[in-house]
Amino acid sequence: MARIFLIGPGGVGKTTAGAELARQLGCAFVDLDQQFMARVGQIDAVIRGQGYARYVELNAALFATLASESPATCVMALSSGFLARDTPAELLATNQARVRAAGTSIRLLPSEDLGVATRIVVARQMRRGFNLDEARETAKFARRFADYLDQGDIRIFSAAPPARIASEMAGALGLTSR
Repeated sequence: MARIFLIGPGGVGKTTAGAELARQLGCAFVDLDQQFMARVGQIDAVIRGQGYARYVELNAALFATLASESPATCVMALSSGFLARDTPAELLATNQARVRAAGTSIRLLPSEDLGVATRIVVARQMRRGFNLDEARETAKFARRFADYLDQGDIRIFSAAPPARIASEMAGALGLTSR
């Protein structure tokens, strides 16, 4: 088993199901957002202070560092916009190439239907307590939804509980949990 990268918009369960998958497989779990906050700073503060473009650059650089530092076998949840098309094209291509070279990617979305997926994800995002604006989150999710449909070596649509999604990911990878 190589590195497994979980991709998708915020609120699809990358962190929760990813941590469960790592537990089931007996390997390390790395969350790119948590690592960013630990090593660089609070994401919202970096975006406010340095702009979104700079955040994207710093996040990509951190991913490159983590990909070289993390164990050869691990599960990593990527940031929601890491592979979104609102990332500058050159950096997006670099991010995509780095992910492909370093392991297998699994894209998570709760549903193939935009309306259903939007309702699920926006409700989850609003419960997270980040003082998010519901209309803005709805627009961002709708804008990024198409970006993620064709991404991932493995594509999973599920709104099941995290343990079930983790088991589905393990099965799709041809792995069995411990």
